[in-house]
Amino acid sequence: MSTQDPRGDSQTPEELLAETDSVLGSDTPATGETAAVDKTQEMTPHERAEQTQPPAEHTGELPSTKAGSGMSAGMWVSLILGAVIVVLLLIFILQNNVPAEFQYFGWQFELPLGVAMLFAAIGGILIAGIIGSVRIFVLNRKLRKINKALGR
Repeated sequence: MSTQDPRGDSQTPEELLAETDSVLGSDTPATGETAAVDKTQEMTPHERAEQTQPPAEHTGELPSTKAGSGMSAGMWVSLILGAVIVVLLLIFILQNNVPAEFQYFGWQFELPLGVAMLFAAIGGILIAGIIGSVRIFVLNRKLRKINKALGR
């Protein structure tokens, strides 16, 4: 009888046990060899379960995670930071409403200075976003090619 492992290799139970022992560093002998009988092999299933019970001081609570390490915490921090930046931008626009004259490729127009700077910031964000998106697309294509070559 053989079993199919996740890598697609066919292994007999003895080979699978030997591989598991080598990975886990077990002292138990490989197939066909005899050794001193392990105490856990002589125990009944109930005795083994009692041996694996948590220590008496265990309260049954889940281990605590450090505060602020989750994805939702990062989202809240970025949302609050974004709201603060928007408020600061609005204050800047309201305080800098002096008209400024602009010339761009033959066009000539006037805008409040704060609005013009806001448009410049939005344009920079859009350019950075487009470049970042192209880079992510290229990396995803490379990753798909690598996964396909590995047979995943």
